Amino acid sequence: MEYLLIQKEGFKELYLNEIKKLEGSSSSELIEQYNKQVEIGIVGVYRQAVFLVALRKVFKDRFNQSPVRVKDNVLVSLTSKVKQQQHSLYYLNNQPVKA
Repeated sequence: MEYLLIQKEGFKELYLNEIKKLEGSSSSELIEQYNKQVEIGIVGVYRQAVFLVALRKVFKDRFNQSPVRVKDNVLVSLTSKVKQQQHSLYYLNNQPVKA
């Protein structure tokens, strides 16, 4: 599950708008949204990739870790479903999500 994100015109505005919407979500809502993306998988839609990098930013800000991976600043990927334990993210097999 990977997406090669090539920023298009208007990326920054779209990205910042997604972050603003996500920042208003509770931690459990963020996790629910992420887990739904894992179920759907990366479908190759630009908006989904922008949403995922925004979700990564909000996860990093809130938990200092994220299950959304970005490699070389362009390759976006999902890992596995997550849950929250105390103030950290863990995969369902109880392995901690790496920062």
